[in-house]
Amino acid sequence: MNRNIATMDIEKARRIRSIYNWCRFIIMVILMTLLFIGVANAQTVEERLAALELLVKDQQRQLDLQKSLNQNTDNDNRDKYKPQLHGILRGKYEYQPEIDKGRFEVRNARLSVVGKLALISEYKLEVDLCDESNIKMKDAWVRILPWNNLRLTMGQQRMPFSIDAHRNPSAQYFANRSFIAKQVGDMRDVGFQAGYDIINVNKRQVLSVDAGIFNGSNLDNQKSAWFSSPAYSARIQYFPLKQWALIPSIQHQQIAERQASYTSIDLGSYFDNGLWHIEAEYLRKTYDDDAFDACNAVDAMVIYKKRLKGDKSMVEAISWLGRYDWMEDHSSGQSGFATDAAGNATSRLKVTDAERHRMTLGTTLHLRNPYFPTDIRFNYEKYWYPHGGAKESEQDKIVCELMIRF
Repeated sequence: MNRNIATMDIEKARRIRSIYNWCRFIIMVILMTLLFIGVANAQTVEERLAALELLVKDQQRQLDLQKSLNQNTDNDNRDKYKPQLHGILRGKYEYQPEIDKGRFEVRNARLSVVGKLALISEYKLEVDLCDESNIKMKDAWVRILPWNNLRLTMGQQRMPFSIDAHRNPSAQYFANRSFIAKQVGDMRDVGFQAGYDIINVNKRQVLSVDAGIFNGSNLDNQKSAWFSSPAYSARIQYFPLKQWALIPSIQHQQIAERQASYTSIDLGSYFDNGLWHIEAEYLRKTYDDDAFDACNAVDAMVIYKKRLKGDKSMVEAISWLGRYDWMEDHSSGQSGFATDAAGNATSRLKVTDAERHRMTLGTTLHLRNPYFPTDIRFNYEKYWYPHGGAKESEQDKIVCELMIRF
């Protein structure tokens, strides 16, 4: 009996130990599970904190970038309205074999200020400190751009007329201007001008139209420039191809202190592909009331420009140039009216420029200067006067010119 009791106690003890072991195993499993969950939760928090930190840094970078962009935009806007200074200086030496004399001359010393204003407007002031030894105001105008490619300009400006007469000295090819640009077609005045450009779907300019009305040859005394019929001028630039232009223009102007007037018609064309520039222009000026005989003028030029290889040489490119121009007897009206044998004034204007032909040959060295473009020009001009009347400064000559622009 005692043996049975001992056996029962042993069996009971085994059950209790087995229950204890299972309980300990279950508790350990629960603790391990809780520990795993805790660790998992701790890693998720760290990841979230890291992600949040990255997000904050990214937002800060975006804020810094936007601030920089806004600052650059503000700087661009400020730069957009800053006045821009431009200029050109042309000094030359001329030698005339027929009189065996030479001279030095500062032909242009121009300064101009251009810029943009708020409310889509622009302005330009240009003065030449040495235009044939005189100080002259060239341009003084303000412009508004109310819509697309429309421009409205008020002030003193070059009248829209001709090709060569409309060029700024910085864009000229030869040391001396053509007869059309200097004697027959050159004219500035005070007035109002409107212009419009037509751009095609390829963003290429196809047509440009400029037209205006002006006081009528009275730059120096604008207070007394009252007119009953204004002077006018209009020019069309048509580009059938990117490299080719057709340019007709018309101009009507008062001269001889408004006692005479003329009307000029000009037709010109040029081709320019960066290597060759070929240009021809014809002008006919007729005077009202038979104040002077009609004046015809022609200008034709060919320029070949070759760029040199390499970037170490002082000379960047060389141009070879040839030009023929001709004009008939011409009157600018500045000399007034002629007199008869008795000394009485007539209704005929005096001749200011005698008929002449000229052939110009030359070469231009374009120096390598990105900030101050510099050209050295060597020209030879040969004149012919069918009826005499040559001026001292307009005879056969050799010209050497140094031009700097900025």
